[in-house]
Parts: sequence; structure tokens; C-alpha cells
Amino acid sequence: MNQRARHERPFALFIALYPIGLLVFTLFTLLREPRVGIGALAQVFAPYFFAPLLLFLPITLLRGTVILRSALLAALIAYMAVYPPAFNLRPPATLATTPELRVLSWNVYVGRVPLEELLLAFEAYNPDVVALQETNWRMLAADPTLSERFPYQLITPAVAAPGLAILSRYPILAAGVPQLGGDVFDMPRLMWATLDVNGTPITAINAHPQPPRLTGTTCRLMHCYNRGPRDAQISRMRTFIAERMATGEALLVLGDMNVTEREAAYRELAAGLQDAHRITGVGMGNSWRPSLVQWPIGAIRIDYMLSHGPLAPVTLATDCAWRGSDHCLLFGRYALGVG
Repeated sequence: MNQRARHERPFALFIALYPIGLLVFTLFTLLREPRVGIGALAQVFAPYFFAPLLLFLPITLLRGTVILRSALLAALIAYMAVYPPAFNLRPPATLATTPELRVLSWNVYVGRVPLEELLLAFEAYNPDVVALQETNWRMLAADPTLSERFPYQLITPAVAAPGLAILSRYPILAAGVPQLGGDVFDMPRLMWATLDVNGTPITAINAHPQPPRLTGTTCRLMHCYNRGPRDAQISRMRTFIAERMATGEALLVLGDMNVTEREAAYRELAAGLQDAHRITGVGMGNSWRPSLVQWPIGAIRIDYMLSHGPLAPVTLATDCAWRGSDHCLLFGRYALGVG
């Protein structure tokens, strides 16, 4: 044992095992990202594993805690390198001379958001385009106020994927629900609409891949969490998105993607796209929380606004006020003709 270790407090050495374990776990997920089992699930909530380190900080003020201090510093560096929050402290750019597009995306949790709450949110944010997931299309289609606000709609099953809806103040030039493969999809989970925004065509894609599976017929205790089916769906969606990107058109990719930004499927999905939170947001941008506790904050980020082409994000708000859904609503402002 070297001189430094002999003078290290025994309890500080024991506590240092925790940040050292975090470093090992982080390195493991970087070198060999787990896709099933407890390792894959742990990666989803990995940033929270660093929170207990704050409790250890007072101990570092004592003498004989050099190893603990070094381990905590290394863990902090690892956190900021792998799980950094967004830091955009500059004031938002002005849109005084640039046309603006206001966009709202929201998973309304199988229609649990009452219509009056939905209308209040629309009144507060005044969006031009809305992408909804897990919606009750009958409730939407029956409301005349909604039709006045958004005269162009893709709601009913004849023109929309199950649970998805696109509402627009601008005319819809074309729309569709692509068939991306029955071998991967349990049902259609993506729809698109090209909008005529004052002469500029903008394609909005509304997507909702399935969440990772937690159970199965061959499920074992340590292998119940399986994100493989979701990753396969995101890969097919990405192929469709890449085809639209190749045209150079203005493109919005919206929805509950059921993937955190710490996973390979997010990196595949977002490649070449602008993530509005990363560009304009502050903090973690968490957008989902367990519905039982009805927190006014999110726990993980799985809802996204991505863009491509002459469409630049200016601001993004993640509104987690409880309205009945386990998802927060996202509201973004975009500058047209920029990008």
C-alpha cells in the first residue's frame, strides 16, 4: 500500500467505491452498449445514479480523502462528458424579420387529457402545427372549436395512423401513412403531412415507436427489458426520414420516440437533424414521468422536436404541468428560411 493510501480514511475509501463503480459502468456502456436486461434499463436512468455523489461532497472537506476527491472529480467529468444537460443561456434569437412557425407536440396518454385542457393549451401556446400521440380521435373530430382553430386535420383512421393526429392552420398539400414493414411493426406508427406554409412546403412527421418490452413468453428476471423491437422500428422510421432529408425540404420530426438520448437508437434517429432542446433548451429536457405521482416535472427525456433543411429552432419549452398525461407537452418556435 502506498503512502497516500495508508493515510486515507477507511470509510472514505469505502465510499469511493461508488463513484469508481459509476466510472466502470459508464465505460462499459460506451464500449459495449447493452440492449437487453438490467444493463439496458440501467442506462435509461444512468444520470440519476450520479445524484448520490452530492451527499459525499462534505466528506471531501476532511483530511485523508484524496482518493475519494479524485474519484468524485473523475465521476463529474464522466457525467458532463456522457450525460451533459443542455446549456443555452443566450437570449432567444429574434424573429422580427424572419417568418415564424409555432409547433406543439404532445402525447396525450390515450386521450386522458380532457378536451378542455387540450383547448386551453392551444389557447396558451397558439401553435400553427400540432402533432398528437395516443389521442382519442373521436373526441377531436367532434369538436367544432378545434376545426375553427385548425381547419386542416389528419385525425380519423382513414387518413391517420392509430392514435396519431396532425392539426394545422396551413393547407395540407399531401399526406400519408407509410407501410414500413409488418415484420417489425405491430401497427402503423408514423404519419406525415406536407404543409403549405405561406408558399414554403414543410413536411411534418409524427412518430410513436413502441416502448421497450418488459415481459415476454421467454422472459427471465435479468432479461425482461428488451429494446430490440423498438430499435428496429426506429431504424425503419429513420430510413423513411433519410429519404425525405435527401430532398433538401424543410422537415419536422415530432413525437414520443420512447428512447432516451443516451441510447444508440436516438443517435441513429437524430443523425443529421437538429434537436431543438440541444440547440435552444436548458437542462435535461425531461418529458415523461410516472402518471401515478403526477409530478410537475419530467423524469426522462423521450419526446423530441427534430428538424432539417431551411427550418431552424429558436426556442423550445417543455411544459410539465399536470393535465392528465404522463408526458409533458413540447412547444417550439422555428425560423423559416434558415438552416
